[in-house]
Amino acid sequence: MPSILKAEDVCFSYTRATVLDHISFDIQSGDYVGLIGPNGGGKTTLLKVLLGLEKGQGKISLFGTPLSEFKDWQKIGYLAQKSPVSQTRFPISAEEVVLMGLPSRHGADVSRAELKEVHAAMQQTQTREYAGRIFQDLSIGQQQRVLLARALVSKPQLLILDEPSTALDAGSRDMFFDLLGRLNKQDGVTILLITHDTGEVGKHISKFMYVDKNLVFFGTKEEFCHSPEVAKKLGPFAQHTIDHLHNHHGHCPLGAACEECKHD
Repeated sequence: MPSILKAEDVCFSYTRATVLDHISFDIQSGDYVGLIGPNGGGKTTLLKVLLGLEKGQGKISLFGTPLSEFKDWQKIGYLAQKSPVSQTRFPISAEEVVLMGLPSRHGADVSRAELKEVHAAMQQTQTREYAGRIFQDLSIGQQQRVLLARALVSKPQLLILDEPSTALDAGSRDMFFDLLGRLNKQDGVTILLITHDTGEVGKHISKFMYVDKNLVFFGTKEEFCHSPEVAKKLGPFAQHTIDHLHNHHGHCPLGAACEECKHD
C-alpha cells in the first residue's frame, strides 16, 4: 500500500526538555491508527510537528512528498483538540462553519456547487438538520460532528483528529467513533486519531501507535497484544482489553497464556 504519512527520526524539544525522541513510522493508505500514550507523552505535539505547525527535526513526508514541499493540503482534514470556532461567540451558523473547510473559498458569495459539497458533508456526519442553526447553540456532540463535516468537506484522503471525543456523552461518543469507522472502511479514508477512549476506539482501528516521548509501539492490534513493551507500560490485563481481540465469542491469539481469558 502507498505511504500516506511517514516520519523518520522525528525529534522535538521545548528549550532543553525533550518532548519527542527519534520517532519513526509509516502510515499507509487505508490505515486507521489509534495514537495512545500518557498525558504529557508528546501525542499532540507529534501531530503538530507532522502537520508543520511546530518545527521539529527529522524527515516527514505526506503522500510521498517532503513536508517542506507539500502543497496539496485539501488531501488532509484536521480536527484539533480545541477549535477556535468552538470558543468564538460570533453568531455563525453550522453551515457557515462547514463552508470554512472548503479550500477554494474566495469572497462572500457561495456557489450552488459549494453548498452541495457542504450539505453532502453534513449529511455524511448526520448534521444536515443543523445547517441553519447557530453553531454555539448546538450541544458539544453536535458541534464536534459539525467540525468533522468541516474537516471532511474537501474530501480528504487523510483525517487527523486530536481527542475528538473529549466532553462527549457516551451516546455521542459511540456515534462519533462509529462514523469514523464507516469513513475508514466504506470511504477508504486513512485516519490518525489521538484518543483516551482506548476501549471504544479499539473496535474500529487497524493499528495502534503508543508514544511516550519515544515510540513505544507501532503495529497491528495482534502485534499490540503480544508486545512486551506495551505490557510494561499498561500491564497485560489492560493491554488485552484495549485491543478488542478478547471476548467470549472471539479467538484470542495468546490462547491459554492470556490473563484476560483466564478471567473469562
